[in-house]
Amino acid sequence: KSEHTRRSGRASIYYDLLVQMHNHIMNLNNKKPTRSSCKLSRVILYLLGLMICVWAVGMYFTSVALSPAPPNDHQMVPAVAAVTRSDDNNSSIQAQAPAKNQKPSSSSSSSSSWCDTVAKARSDLDPALHIQVPCEDMSPAKSAIVVYITAGVEEGKGTKTVFTAVDYVNGVLALGASLKDHLTTKNTHMILLLRQGFTLPKEYLDQITAVGWIIGKAPPVDIPKQYLPSFARYKSVYTKISVTGLSEYDCVLLMDADTLVVGNIDELMSCDVFHDGQEPEFRAAGVLDLYRGKWHHFNTGSTLWNTDSAEMNRVYKLTSDPEFMRKFESDQIFTNTVYPYRINGKINERLIRGEKVDRSDLGLIAHLPFGYNAQTHLEFQRPEFWDEQHDEIKIIHYTQKKGWQCPETYSAPDPVPMSARKCNHQTDANCACREGYRWYQYLKKAKTY
Repeated sequence: KSEHTRRSGRASIYYDLLVQMHNHIMNLNNKKPTRSSCKLSRVILYLLGLMICVWAVGMYFTSVALSPAPPNDHQMVPAVAAVTRSDDNNSSIQAQAPAKNQKPSSSSSSSSSWCDTVAKARSDLDPALHIQVPCEDMSPAKSAIVVYITAGVEEGKGTKTVFTAVDYVNGVLALGASLKDHLTTKNTHMILLLRQGFTLPKEYLDQITAVGWIIGKAPPVDIPKQYLPSFARYKSVYTKISVTGLSEYDCVLLMDADTLVVGNIDELMSCDVFHDGQEPEFRAAGVLDLYRGKWHHFNTGSTLWNTDSAEMNRVYKLTSDPEFMRKFESDQIFTNTVYPYRINGKINERLIRGEKVDRSDLGLIAHLPFGYNAQTHLEFQRPEFWDEQHDEIKIIHYTQKKGWQCPETYSAPDPVPMSARKCNHQTDANCACREGYRWYQYLKKAKTY
């Protein structure tokens, strides 16, 4: 084999040098080699061979060090895309509602945390409305489910209308366990907010976090004393209006602690109800309330809110505006006065029957089917309607009797429809508690986490 075919790069230089020196020493010009020249040639041959080996090894390790290693799962850096809602640039709510701020994307790069997203989204929010959450431990999300506990009397001092802290904790536990079964999207946070100054024992906090709640702190949202509701249970509930200021989310579902999820709500938490491409944008989406036998107002016990810091600031200013404020009986009546779009009885009847109405008749509140806020007082006030809607229920709202006030049972009742039972809520303990067994089932399940 020709050695010339194996020479390349620096190796050829060493090889040529070796040959030249060897030929010179061996006196190949027809001269007989001497013993000393042969010995010297062997030494040179050994040294140059060693040099070539050292060079080759050095080049190998240099090439390995400089070549890029393939990325593994921990080294992968996610691509960052700028996400802009198409309807944010031209959203306006006339004079009643300020122009909508652009909401941040729920996407997050390695260089920005959820805390940065929260701070940016709330940069224009009145400091009195800031909600505290452990953002450093939270991953990005599109939406959130939020429950407030604003007060609670001591154990043993509760009544039919005033509830203990333990009552509310049990409500939150049952609700949390039900969400684990019926909220499959991973793009929604579950947040429990405790009103500033209200505390719970560590054992309760541990149980609450075990079922998936993230615990935060809500501002007091104090209002002038002359406007405080007369009913003791409602004196601290104005705190709940601060939910609209959670503008790091596209939408937030505000739920009372006396609700329970019994059907999948992923579609609701996609926030798509607010993105129908029409103007003005809806401020919230809610279910009609049956109040004193009539469909009047929307019930705020389960309401989807289109978050907006500017709108939150506007509503907050109304709480101290003497031209607007009065002694509202509850935060629900206050909210329906801010958004007075469910006061037309004829339109409300058409909505509850599922008939189509013009979008302009909805005002700034989107209509949700009854199944998203199935108020249990309809079991006896509108039993036929309850029977018709029963199979479509996704969220139960224990309005007449709270889940913890119903008889403790873990089995479904007999299949007799409510329209055939003719229950009397004043004498029948099971009246308005047909779904009470579901609440106890989920409370029991929550205690296993």
